[in-house]
Amino acid sequence: MKEGAVTKQVKALEESQAKEEGLKDFFQVRDKRKRKTGGLVDDVSETLGAEAKEKERLYFESLAEKELPSHIVPMFNTLFLTARRNKVKTDSGLYLPTASFGGEGATDLELDFSDIQKVLSAGPQVQQAVVGMEVKLNMENFKRKLSDTMAQKVNKEFEFFLPIEKINGIEYIKITERDISYISNSMGLKKEEKNGL
Repeated sequence: MKEGAVTKQVKALEESQAKEEGLKDFFQVRDKRKRKTGGLVDDVSETLGAEAKEKERLYFESLAEKELPSHIVPMFNTLFLTARRNKVKTDSGLYLPTASFGGEGATDLELDFSDIQKVLSAGPQVQQAVVGMEVKLNMENFKRKLSDTMAQKVNKEFEFFLPIEKINGIEYIKITERDISYISNSMGLKKEEKNGL
C-alpha cells in the first residue's frame, strides 16, 4: 500500500470518529459557546440556590420530632433514631460548613443528616442507650468507597450512606449499638431494670 492511501484511510477513520464524538457533545459545546461563562455561572448559581432551599426546607421539617408508631418494635440490639438533617444556612444567610463538609475533615457534599440524633426506640438487647437519649453516630461506619469510575478509584472518593427507614412517610435512622460513638445523657435517663432476667 502506498503512503498516500494509508493517510486517506486514517483521515477517513478520524473523520468518522469525530462525527460520532461530535454528535455526543455537539449541543453541550454549542450551548457553552453561546452563553459563555456568564451563562454557566448563572446556571450553577440557580442550581445551588434551589438545592439550598430544598435542604433548608428538609432541615426545618426534620426538627419536628415525630414518634415511632407503637406497633413498630426494633429487634435485638437495633435502635430507631430521629432523622435530623444538618442546617444549611445561618439566619443571616451565610452557608454553614456542615452544609458542604462532613465531620472529622471529610469533604462529602452529600452528608445531609446530622451525626447527633435522638433515640426513639431501642431493641430488647440494647445495653446502654435509652429512649430520649441523644447519641453521636460513628460516621466512619457509614462511609462507602466509590468505585464506579477509574477517577473515583484513583481519587479515593467516598459517600455516606445512612440506613434510612421510611415508615408512614416519615424518615427514621435504623442502626445497631456498634454504630454509636458516644451517648449524651443530659436528661439523666436510666435504663429500666427488668426482673427475671
